[in-house]
Amino acid sequence: MAGRQITVEELIGEIEKDLVFFEESGGGVTLSGGEPVSQPDAAIDVLRACRARRIHTAIETCGFAPADTFFRVAIAADLVLFDLKAMDPEVHRRTTNVWNARIFSNLEALVAAGRPPTVRIPVVPGVNDSDAETRRFAGYLSALRIPTVELLPFHRIGAEKYRRLGMPYRVADTPEPTAADMSHFRDMIAEAGLHVLVGEPA
Repeated sequence: MAGRQITVEELIGEIEKDLVFFEESGGGVTLSGGEPVSQPDAAIDVLRACRARRIHTAIETCGFAPADTFFRVAIAADLVLFDLKAMDPEVHRRTTNVWNARIFSNLEALVAAGRPPTVRIPVVPGVNDSDAETRRFAGYLSALRIPTVELLPFHRIGAEKYRRLGMPYRVADTPEPTAADMSHFRDMIAEAGLHVLVGEPA
């Protein structure tokens, strides 16, 4: 593994080198990971420093964090990209090792606060792409009036990273979804009145 510790001031210095690109493209800074909410104070400091410089910010999060911690970080960002991996609690526990009740609660709190996120669903064949599960996604997100849903097709690019870390890669036999699979999933979500995008592989 590789990495280094860096202060918020040092990070902002690096970010400011790209200001001209942000101004031309309308882009900004996304805190991803890992999980940015796992370092809440540093994340908030970075987000606030960017906002003071009028740099657009986003966080990409799985939503699994204590409610107060999650909310403090989320509201400091201009945009929240919220991963939602499975509606079925047992499927979620089996594939991620955690239950999804806290994730739902944090998502609902964001919506109630008037800060609905973009919800991103990694589409994983045989895990969360059944018609029954897709209808659960559609009904739940439609009821929350989520503005945008982004579908991310599963891929196996991470296999090499797992090998380097000496960790078992439990989805080695999972197929990547076809274009037809993604279209079917997209159409079922869109039928609930949701705005759906198909993004790059998750």
